[in-house]
Amino acid sequence: MKQQRSLDILQPKQRRVSKPGKWSLATQARFCQLLADQLASGFSLKQAITFLRTVAGEFPRSLATIEQQLEQGTPLIDVLAPYLQANVYFQLRLTLAHGDLQPALQQAAQFLRLAATQRRRFQQLLMYPLGLLVSMLGLFVTLKVGILPQLQGDLAVQSIGNQGGWYGWLGLGGSCLLGLVGAWQWWHRQPRLRLATLYLRVPFVGQLVQAYYAYYLTANLSQLIRSGLSVKQMLRVLNQLPDKALLRQLAQALELKLMTGQSPLHWLRGQPYIPVQLVVFLQKGSTHAQLGRELQAYSELQYRELVARSERLLALVQPILLGVVAVMVVGAYLTLLLPMYQNLQEVYHD
Repeated sequence: MKQQRSLDILQPKQRRVSKPGKWSLATQARFCQLLADQLASGFSLKQAITFLRTVAGEFPRSLATIEQQLEQGTPLIDVLAPYLQANVYFQLRLTLAHGDLQPALQQAAQFLRLAATQRRRFQQLLMYPLGLLVSMLGLFVTLKVGILPQLQGDLAVQSIGNQGGWYGWLGLGGSCLLGLVGAWQWWHRQPRLRLATLYLRVPFVGQLVQAYYAYYLTANLSQLIRSGLSVKQMLRVLNQLPDKALLRQLAQALELKLMTGQSPLHWLRGQPYIPVQLVVFLQKGSTHAQLGRELQAYSELQYRELVARSERLLALVQPILLGVVAVMVVGAYLTLLLPMYQNLQEVYHD
């Protein structure tokens, strides 16, 4: 009966709140951390929310809406859904299967702090190369439109040439835009399991994504195993997540393998986003308690690996962008400055 009540927590409610904008990563991290701290101090959920609204004035006004909805009996996870990242929301929703909310909030705050810090660093690293890039584009347009036609002398002929050139650039830009729209539509139609496989093939980013999936999957699986749920109950819990959730699609694939008599472990071993160590842990035959502890420890190791790989990737951002700027400088010289130099030579010889 206890497990049945735990599973019922995950059932979606009929009440739907209006869809506000999501909080920033930093706000989400601060909210999860402060709420975890208050729950650890003995506050009830409603008392903790009231306390945060009183002392943490930098939170959005939506915190008052959250407090009001909790007083009306709306479950916490339904209240927080519009404000949290999807992966954090899914993780908290799964955690409520056994009611261990405070550690899950602590874990979510840790991950969100990492995401907020790395995003801020990424934006800072982009500022200098993007400034150079904008300057190069401005120089390119100035030379192409203002200086080069005057040096060539024949403005009428050059006007026709420039007109054709601009048509070419517009055509290229339109083609790129159509290509991006088509790629977005294709991406939106793909199953999350297929996208997970494709993400691993992206240069530079693939290893970071692999570490993230290893952390995300093992952390959630350890929560489910430590709750004492059977395999069928775990699949039932995961199938209550939204259709686009990676964990739901993974559960549906495993359920299909079980129904057709195939080995789920053999299928898992062939999925590139599933860490090999996870399959090894599942094959060991450990007790539920031991397996939950092993997966929790492994997820913590993968979190550290995720941090290390994100640091290495950020270290490559500026060199790559500066290399792009250097290529643009060479391209501008070959397409603009070199013809300009040749025209000046012709004028000098004449």
